[in-house]
Amino acid sequence: MQIDLVLFLLVFSINVIFAKNSEDYGEWGNWGDWSQCSVTCGYGSIHRNKNWIYKNGQVSNYTYSMIVECWTKISCPVDGGWTMWTAWSDCTRMCGGGTSTRTRLCLAPEPSSKGRQCEGFPREENQCNIIVCPVLPDNFDMSVCNDTTFVCKSQRHCIPEVFHCDNTLQCHDGSDELPDECRKFNSLNSSGNQQNILMNILIIVIATLSVIVTTNHPV
Repeated sequence: MQIDLVLFLLVFSINVIFAKNSEDYGEWGNWGDWSQCSVTCGYGSIHRNKNWIYKNGQVSNYTYSMIVECWTKISCPVDGGWTMWTAWSDCTRMCGGGTSTRTRLCLAPEPSSKGRQCEGFPREENQCNIIVCPVLPDNFDMSVCNDTTFVCKSQRHCIPEVFHCDNTLQCHDGSDELPDECRKFNSLNSSGNQQNILMNILIIVIATLSVIVTTNHPV
């Protein structure tokens, strides 16, 4: 920007000097033809020049240029770029070896006008939770399962409900500690605990008021 300003002032000064002395030294010639746009797509510039002509008809090397913006009406190709990777997903299994994945999209920016597609893969996968699963008890009888037990995902084993989502694997398939299910389970338990606390507080308040009323108004 500063260089452009300096060049403009320099050309302007030369123009003023020559214009002031044009009667003695000559004058500016006619404008030349406009150049082609400086780019083949998007926005660029075009220019045209004129030279100072001495009084004796000799064309000098002093050039005065006019530069304006041009638009080709053709969109430039935009190469695709990847978004950031998502966070790794929960492991598909809690034991026995599962997979965790993360993804990204070719939208930063999205390729357009014959731009190149993103290079690389949109998805990555890692092995996780390769620890050995608990052993399924021999000849386990599902008839022992009831409302106080948690039925494992395989439908071949159940455990006491108190062991569900306690951060220790009990089911032979690890389904008692699946992260997404445990988040929901703990959220419900938290809500239930809050309701129990409020109910206990209400009972204490009612009992206290009953004592006060009985003390002030004995039967």
